[in-house]
Amino acid sequence: MKTDPSLNPAWAGHLAQSLSTEHTLSAEASARIKQSLMQKIAERLPVVNVRRDEAWVQLGKRIQVKVLHDDGISLSWLLKLLPGGSLPVHDHADGAEECMILEGQLRINGEDFFAGDYQIALPGSVHHEVCSEQGSLVYLRSPSSRRQDLMGA
Repeated sequence: MKTDPSLNPAWAGHLAQSLSTEHTLSAEASARIKQSLMQKIAERLPVVNVRRDEAWVQLGKRIQVKVLHDDGISLSWLLKLLPGGSLPVHDHADGAEECMILEGQLRINGEDFFAGDYQIALPGSVHHEVCSEQGSLVYLRSPSSRRQDLMGA
């Protein structure tokens, strides 16, 4: 087994001991090892930051979108409708879409939603009307295939 050279040899030894059925570690030693390992793992994981005023794409006169994360399966994105903004009729044939209103008011198929409200559009559902008289900021999570519809990418 190849050992990570950045892992402290003493901790590696303690870890190996703790995995052995012949030795048991104190709760304090186990906690220290866990904390050290978690820190080492966290140092290696990439972090992606998306700032509030960056990466917005204008889709129309009163519509902006921002992709937050796309792992090839699910797409997390923001939709900003300025007052009077609306989306065209669209279906959810490609999968479910979760929607959380963060700010403002959004009308979906004749029903008004406000900050804190949530809707999930199940596969096969249709949004005949999505508009905002006051303006709205919405978090959405949908299949990654939706990105092509949003940005032509």
